[in-house]
Amino acid sequence: MTLYRYKAVGKEGVLQKGILEAPSSIDLKVRLHEFGLSLISYSPDISLFFSRKIKPQTLMDLCLHLEQFENAGIPLKESLEELIQIQTIPQLKGALREVIKDIENGFLLSRACAKHPTIFDSVFISLVTTGEETGHLSSCFYQIFQHLKWMDEVHAQTLKALRYPLTMALVLAAVIFILMIVLVPELVKFIQNSSVQIPFSTRLLISFSQFLTDYIFLILPSFGMASFFLMVFFKHHSKGPLWKDRILDGLPLIGTLRRMISLSRFSHIFAVMFSNGIDVLHSLKTARKSIRSGHMHEALEGVESFVKEGLSLSEAFQKTAIFPSLIVRMVRIGEQTSSLQKTLVYVKEHFDTTLKRKVDHLIAFLEPFMILNVGFVMAWIIYSIFLPLYDSLSHLDY
Repeated sequence: MTLYRYKAVGKEGVLQKGILEAPSSIDLKVRLHEFGLSLISYSPDISLFFSRKIKPQTLMDLCLHLEQFENAGIPLKESLEELIQIQTIPQLKGALREVIKDIENGFLLSRACAKHPTIFDSVFISLVTTGEETGHLSSCFYQIFQHLKWMDEVHAQTLKALRYPLTMALVLAAVIFILMIVLVPELVKFIQNSSVQIPFSTRLLISFSQFLTDYIFLILPSFGMASFFLMVFFKHHSKGPLWKDRILDGLPLIGTLRRMISLSRFSHIFAVMFSNGIDVLHSLKTARKSIRSGHMHEALEGVESFVKEGLSLSEAFQKTAIFPSLIVRMVRIGEQTSSLQKTLVYVKEHFDTTLKRKVDHLIAFLEPFMILNVGFVMAWIIYSIFLPLYDSLSHLDY
């Protein structure tokens, strides 16, 4: 998917500008035609790479204000104009101005927001569309607020699980780098000039230090270039996201956590969509898009295909083997008792609880593990340096 900055003209000859996400320029033209616009010119948009990212809290405040304005009976246009006055993020302020122009030209709020996919995702658009169709727009804004709040909590839990081990790994790498480049070479000169026998661990340490000292200006650029090419490959190659997911999912502990987060994200979005009256296929498609790409995304495409072929949701889940058997049985019971909506909410809550417990267990395991690793490396360095250093000093004639 590529972001395009476009110029188009409406049925009444009104010129409109905006940013839209589409797989190709042909799809861009088709999507604009669905909005009643004729494409004049377009170009790939790169400004968003340098723009300030909109935080979930900002969109949560936006939805909360829109819900309150809607309940108070304030017209939508006036509500958006009021929100523009209090916005401090230029990207969001500009998008709201374009939304107001589209509403003045007869667009519904959902179609106006759909022209800004980097700000308003598919869940936002689908729920707003449902609110417009049912006449309960304020409740849909509240549902979006709850969804964004949940997404922010999941993001915070993920950072909580990764922050400590990453910090410890960086500290350990920095300590080793400083010792190997600065301290060890100076001590090695003194040890090698003495007549004591150098133990194997010290020789290994000296070899590692010499390697870093000689090739440091080659290692760092090579590491940076390799990281850059991997990022480009994983993002732009057709199979890149799938391979990236397979590599990360194969990692111990981290892989299990990633799969749990993907399942929790899918279950939450699907339950929210279905509970608001959106059909199964549309809910599946929107939830799948939230997973972006990779193994989970590919498996959910299979779920959609099976449902289109006439299989029930539980049968589709079972055939793709991405959901635990407990969840498949619960969904099957919900289908048999015509209480699928309640069952999906239960599934969502089950994954929420399981994810929090998994994060807590991971942190409880990683903290002592990282401390032991740091202690082991530091003990090896100290033993390798100070043992021969002590022997050298003991042979000095005072």
